[in-house]
Amino acid sequence: MNKKIKIGFSVVVLLLLVISTLSLASAMTVKSVKASNFQPGSQQKISINVKNTLNENTEDVSLTLDLSKVPFTLIDSDSDNVEINDEDTENLDFTLKALGDAKAGDYQIPYTLNYKIEGTSEVKTKTGTFSLTIEANPELVYSVNTENAIVGSKGKIIFKIVNKGLGDAKFLSVKITSEGYTLLSESENYIGTVSSDDSETASFDVIFKDKNPTLTAQVEYKDFNNEKKTKTVTLPVTVYSTEEALSLGIIKPDNTPVYLGAGVVIFVAWMVVRKIRKKKRINKSQGR
Repeated sequence: MNKKIKIGFSVVVLLLLVISTLSLASAMTVKSVKASNFQPGSQQKISINVKNTLNENTEDVSLTLDLSKVPFTLIDSDSDNVEINDEDTENLDFTLKALGDAKAGDYQIPYTLNYKIEGTSEVKTKTGTFSLTIEANPELVYSVNTENAIVGSKGKIIFKIVNKGLGDAKFLSVKITSEGYTLLSESENYIGTVSSDDSETASFDVIFKDKNPTLTAQVEYKDFNNEKKTKTVTLPVTVYSTEEALSLGIIKPDNTPVYLGAGVVIFVAWMVVRKIRKKKRINKSQGR
């Protein structure tokens, strides 16, 4: 390849690069999308800003959203037959609703932008995507149950967590402090994820020392945005004395001594009767 051919080839490559750069710079462009995060079941208007950098005026501009694979429905739109002059921008508005059972997450929304160069009949098309977010946070409520809650006895404290929110509580753990009872198990219990409309429990083995102690639990989890949340929960625990547990039928009285005493009496009575009968037989045999 001689020098002239090399120079010619370089010029062609340079021209192609310039043309490519100009093509990228000159286009109908979605510059921004103005939208707040959705909640499941919520509805809002989003505004899509389109800019004309074609160096020519455009007409019959329309924007279509493909919602077939995302948990949104179209309520209303104002995005047809718009004119956008060279180097001008226009906001195309849509009203969208997130489905009530939508999962939290980021969703890519495909769009198709159609337009005509002013004075022409050819419809040009540009496609792309933008992102919308559905967020849902957990709403946790707490309760406490017990097993064998009697002063001086070994039992369990069962801490229940119910998620009434629309989002999951992730990486959840529970740590309790000992107040009015002696912990026999670890003070911290890792649960993991408490899904929306679900519940989980953390169980702790204890010896109850006092009546009506207090359960203080520190609950930690991460929400939709992976932000760490910490909640301190204080709940009363009902514990009974032995006498109260007996009167309420929570435990049955220990009748072992009564049964033993009755057995001894029956045995002694049987021995006495046996001895008397034996003596009668002996006296009868001797003619007495």
